[in-house]
Amino acid sequence: MAKFPESPTGSYRSATRPPRRRRPQVAAPRPVPKGEPLLAHDGRRLVLRPIQPGDAAALRRAFLRLTPEQVRARFFYRMNELSEALAARLSDPDPDITAAFVVVDADDGEAPGEIRGEARMHVDEATASAEFAIAIDPAFTAQGLGRALMLRLARECRSRGLVELWGDVLADNYAMLDFARHLGLSSTIEHGDEAGVVRVRFALT
Repeated sequence: MAKFPESPTGSYRSATRPPRRRRPQVAAPRPVPKGEPLLAHDGRRLVLRPIQPGDAAALRRAFLRLTPEQVRARFFYRMNELSEALAARLSDPDPDITAAFVVVDADDGEAPGEIRGEARMHVDEATASAEFAIAIDPAFTAQGLGRALMLRLARECRSRGLVELWGDVLADNYAMLDFARHLGLSSTIEHGDEAGVVRVRFALT
């Protein structure tokens, strides 16, 4: 696993590493974030929206649908399941330094749909950049979800005045590297700090 330097303020955390601490709970319940309609290439109706605390259970189910290779690519080590505590932290990020978005099945008016894709970023104020992480349900790959999520992260970065979105990618994750080259953002792929890891950079200026 790559090691990432902390900012001078100590606020930076990795997007690939699970967060270690959770901020205090807010007493008042949060409104359900509004989403953007998204149509998969095969016609399935989906919604792209910010993640919310109520997504924890769906996030655990989404994790179980990932292949072992996807889990390794997302977290840089193998995990059998997403614990309740970790899912709760991932679904309730600190908005000051983190943004996370999910693609879910279109809501039919009952309960929120299953999570089909998830992407997040962690801000490093010292470099005016953010690190990203992304995972897509195996049954929804090549359906445009990854592109939609990454462009949403790029939009969020620009709204915060950040100039770069970057991520460390395993060198044998050819699908992600090919995706980065064809995303539509100005990308650079370079050697990372550790063997077997490359860094993908998207310029946002």
